[in-house]
Amino acid sequence: MSLRSKVVILLSLVVLLYAAIDHLLQSTFVYGSFVALEESGAHKDVLRIRHAIDSEINSVYHDAQAWGSSDEVWRNASGGDTVAFRKMLAQRIEDRRIHVLYVCDLQGGVVVGLARDPNKQPITVRELPTEKFDPTHPLLQQPAADPKSKEKKEGLSGIYMTDKGPLLVSTHPIGGSTPERPLRGTIIVGRFLDKDLCKDLAKQTETPFEQWPIDATNVPGVPPEVIGQVSSSPDEPVYQEVDDQHLSAYIGYPDIRGNPALLLRANLDRAATEQGSWAVRYALVSTVAAGLLMILVLLNMMQRTVLKPLAQLTEHAVNIGRSDDFTRRIGTGATRSDEVGILTREFDSMIEKGAESRAALVDTARAAGMSEIATGVLHNVGNVLNSVNVSATLVAQKARGGAPEDFKKLVDFLRPSADDLAGFIQRDPRGKHLYPLLDSLANQLVSEMSTLLQEVTSLTSGIDHIKELVQAQQGFAGRAGVREVLSVAQLIDSAVAITERGVQGSSDIEIVREFEALDACPVDRHRLMEILVNLIQNARQSLLESTQDPRRLTVRLMRHGDDDRLRIEVVDTGVGIPAENLSRVFNHGFSTKKGGHGFGLHSSANAATEMHGKLTAASPGPGRGATFLLELPLQMAANVGGAT
Repeated sequence: MSLRSKVVILLSLVVLLYAAIDHLLQSTFVYGSFVALEESGAHKDVLRIRHAIDSEINSVYHDAQAWGSSDEVWRNASGGDTVAFRKMLAQRIEDRRIHVLYVCDLQGGVVVGLARDPNKQPITVRELPTEKFDPTHPLLQQPAADPKSKEKKEGLSGIYMTDKGPLLVSTHPIGGSTPERPLRGTIIVGRFLDKDLCKDLAKQTETPFEQWPIDATNVPGVPPEVIGQVSSSPDEPVYQEVDDQHLSAYIGYPDIRGNPALLLRANLDRAATEQGSWAVRYALVSTVAAGLLMILVLLNMMQRTVLKPLAQLTEHAVNIGRSDDFTRRIGTGATRSDEVGILTREFDSMIEKGAESRAALVDTARAAGMSEIATGVLHNVGNVLNSVNVSATLVAQKARGGAPEDFKKLVDFLRPSADDLAGFIQRDPRGKHLYPLLDSLANQLVSEMSTLLQEVTSLTSGIDHIKELVQAQQGFAGRAGVREVLSVAQLIDSAVAITERGVQGSSDIEIVREFEALDACPVDRHRLMEILVNLIQNARQSLLESTQDPRRLTVRLMRHGDDDRLRIEVVDTGVGIPAENLSRVFNHGFSTKKGGHGFGLHSSANAATEMHGKLTAASPGPGRGATFLLELPLQMAANVGGAT
């Protein structure tokens, strides 16, 4: 990903994060203030509805008070011209839009009882008896004195729930116009809170509302939990969001006993929150727009001052890396005095120093590589020199004594009788032992010559191997190994013999050969011998360090049929390899042996790679032996090196 893309992504994330946080704050606090303002307005609206109902109840109370203080009502309350009195009262309630008017005597008997529906038709209200009220009837009770009120109020006022709907009712004692007159009963005046009255009150308050009995079991469109909240706290408004543009506010209204009686719902427009939502959206859009503008401006500035020079610097560095041309210089921007100019000049300076360091590093690496190659070759030469040294010692011992010395002594013994050798044999008693002695000396000479020839052959083979190793170092730069068609089994036997002489005390190790019958095949003899000598010698040394029995070294030779590969396994029952060291045994310089230098397995792995093969190690753990597996592709081996 380019630096420009990263900058764009980073700036975009910053703007988006800022916009999200700002939108969250706007939604929480700004929009919340609009919601609080809307709820405050809704609270005032539902209180206006309650106040309007209070005013209507007050109007009814004034009518009850006026009629309770009327002398005419007082005269007829105890029984008078009832027909005329009823007619007069009927005319009054029609003029005043009163639906219920009852005149009761002191015992609760109904003198006059009028009840009309909003259409002025006579009705019967179940809660209002037509003959006589029970003395305990709520409408005949006197209100408790209110210590907070300075005005002494007689009678009851409030809402009385009936089967015909809520009734705005007031009562007043019938005492006439002078206080000296005795009371003659109670007058009850009521007005139904019907749809027409609700519409009138809605016009007065400019707030449409609806009303239901609060104990109704099923109020359409009102959740039961809202009814429960209003019932428990009738004076506290409860708000319900209808949609984004409408809000319902609920509040209760008590009856004349003080119990929740009505559920009032005001249907309000959400103008405040709509404005708040618009303000929040505008703030979000303006924030994002400002952020995008800032991104464009910053990108334009960064493109000219930072990104473009850095892109040129990057392209220059890539070109240098591809071409290895350390003579190139940037030039552009080098005269600038800012950080980009300093970076450009320092980069050119670094390239100059890098060219010098690279040249020195190449020389050092070449020397180190040659040193590593030489070390590996010397290690392998040292392995072979052990066998060469043993063979040379045996040759020297055989040359210094044995049959030649005995033969010389015999010649010195026969020298005095050289002129008459036949007579010596016939006359001297020792002459008859001359032939057996000569026969024995001849056999001894033949045996010693055979031993000398074997040791000389081994010595010659070792010297040839050393010579090949030295030549491999001298021609390592471009010379591939030479293939020879030979028996791999014989090569393994030679490596076993070399290591037996090179590792003192390993002659009593049990050697197990498990060879498949394979034809001679083309291999790099000296590289393969180098690997085998290293592996078998390490196995012998591991067995000498181990205290486990038996001490067995198994060499397997097989041909993998699936991929036509040559497989050689060297398995020992020695000290084993810890799991953490299995991946390190082929590292240069790694060794767990005392005095070990870690060159053998490293050079063996390199030799296997050079033959397009692979050398791997496995071990169950310490004290449980180890297995080294060499795999060589036979077909690949046939295409490596020079002519056979």
